[in-house]
Amino acid sequence: MAEIKPVGAVGGEQYALLLFEETIGRKGRTATIADAESDIAFPKNNVFVDISEVGVLTRRGLNVMHYLACSAPVDQLEFDCDIDLFKFLINYASRNHKHLKEALREAQKTSIVVTRERPEGHHGANADFVSIPLVGMVGVANGRIYFKFDPAIRKLHKDPRGYTLLSLRTTSAFTSAFAHSLYEKLKSVAYRGSPTDWLTLEEARAWMGAQSSKYMDEFKQFRRFGLAVALAQINELSDLFVEYETKNVPGSKKVSHVRFVFREQQGSMVAQVMHQTEARKTIYDTLRGEFGIGAVDIQAITANSDKYTPERLQGAIDFVRHRMATAGGKKIRYPGRLLMKALEEGWTVPTAELEDATVVPAISTPAPAPAPAAAPAPARAKPAKTPRDAEHQESEAQRREYELAGEEGFKQYSRAASEKREGLWASFTRTAHFRVLASQLQLDKHSVPYEQLVINDRLRHALGKHVLDAQKKAAKKVAAVRAQGELPLK
Repeated sequence: MAEIKPVGAVGGEQYALLLFEETIGRKGRTATIADAESDIAFPKNNVFVDISEVGVLTRRGLNVMHYLACSAPVDQLEFDCDIDLFKFLINYASRNHKHLKEALREAQKTSIVVTRERPEGHHGANADFVSIPLVGMVGVANGRIYFKFDPAIRKLHKDPRGYTLLSLRTTSAFTSAFAHSLYEKLKSVAYRGSPTDWLTLEEARAWMGAQSSKYMDEFKQFRRFGLAVALAQINELSDLFVEYETKNVPGSKKVSHVRFVFREQQGSMVAQVMHQTEARKTIYDTLRGEFGIGAVDIQAITANSDKYTPERLQGAIDFVRHRMATAGGKKIRYPGRLLMKALEEGWTVPTAELEDATVVPAISTPAPAPAPAAAPAPARAKPAKTPRDAEHQESEAQRREYELAGEEGFKQYSRAASEKREGLWASFTRTAHFRVLASQLQLDKHSVPYEQLVINDRLRHALGKHVLDAQKKAAKKVAAVRAQGELPLK
């Protein structure tokens, strides 16, 4: 199963940033939490679970707001988040922010109602009530999302009673508001066991957030457009497998009540993805740590996952380890490059070389036979020891190569004309890499002093590498134009 990180273990936004940076490094700038290999669990007060009549994107957005707020001090009312990180967490890959802004407005209009019944005989028979908006001020400006909570909502965020632990990765995967609403409701009552109590059709629709959907008043329509859609997504994407039972009006075939029967599971898609994810995560750690594979190559491997299966990746890893162990004292300077070549060509360890490794030592020393046979043991021990040691450090050669490229690119940036530097900086600030650095280093993209570029290695190398990449991209375009111009006209 994928690792699930609870809020507070690293710090809500800080852990989300780490997950964001790791995922976009593998999948590219359009990656979302659905592509992540770890999960985020957060406590959601059951009062918030019962909201309804909101769209699925709004529900995702509210969950992310609750997640970012639940680990903060109760007296903190105002929050802001990088817009790319927010989109990552709500599984929103589009560059068009129209629907995102509409969802934020809808979230602002959503409220919870708290009622209190008056004692019998009290003057006035009507119950007291108070309506509190789930989120107050919302806004999008300067690449960040801003939102503010009412103090009463913040107290519910920190209330240890009556909450449900939810997965942000799972809830953001639902595309149906009915599935999202029913899943959270079932999770909130799961402690009572299965099945649920019998529910009237009106109550069942409320569990799915479909009270005002008059076209589902009849059970036939409710089953087709509500239950079928919600259960299909929950069973495929979540950790619950849900079915339902019905009860008729006495003496009639008309359905009057529904109850849900559920059990914990790994949905077919979840089981497949999680199994592959676990295998790929182990391989990913090896590629990044032991061989220093960069983000570009990682993206290429991920984009061609059908071709570069875990078995093929492991075969290439074994091949390079074997070459490093049998190099006869010669150092493999760039194991990452050799690994990518082995992966592309499908190289594996030749069985003939494995046989030679066991036969040659016995022939080279006549007698006594047992003693020489043990001689190769130190050489064989190296591959088993090297991966564990290398998991805690990057490949020195690959890291040095990145640093040299960053320094060279920064020199070219410094020597460029003012107008060109402005263009390079503007394009750099639009990258996901800069947004992560800006969040971690508290940078303002409009006023980063040159001195900070000089003294901050991470920022300087990232900018320099971006400059070199931009130059390569421009050179390819020029070459393509020239090639087209050289084509003979017919």
